[in-house]
Amino acid sequence: FFFAAIMILGHRFTNFVLSLILVAAGIHSFHAIQGSSKSEKKHWLTFWTLYACVQAMEFAIDILLHWMPFYQEIKLGVYVYLAFYNGTAVVYESYGKEAFQAMEDGVTQLHEQGMQNVQYKVLYEKLMFTLGRKTD
Repeated sequence: FFFAAIMILGHRFTNFVLSLILVAAGIHSFHAIQGSSKSEKKHWLTFWTLYACVQAMEFAIDILLHWMPFYQEIKLGVYVYLAFYNGTAVVYESYGKEAFQAMEDGVTQLHEQGMQNVQYKVLYEKLMFTLGRKTD
């Protein structure tokens, strides 16, 4: 049934299922925040971090990816794996941790350069205020 629905409804069906996955991930994240399990909190924080990275990469190479056959279905499978089959731990420990550590200095330098720009600084301070954090 699942594959028949994908073939008939195509892109809309995969987007619908992806939305359901994200709602479920949000609910699990909420419960993890309310609970005391550090491993659950780490799992869902890692999931959302990897989700954001996939979204950023997809934005950058969107034109190429959408021509790939079954791209939406593959993406759906990746999110199911990350969220519900301990994929976050596998992917983060294998690739993500190293990649984030390698980029950390560059991102910090980029942020420091951005703080020299008045518009960037105002946006940053508004974001921090919205999040309830003080800026230096």
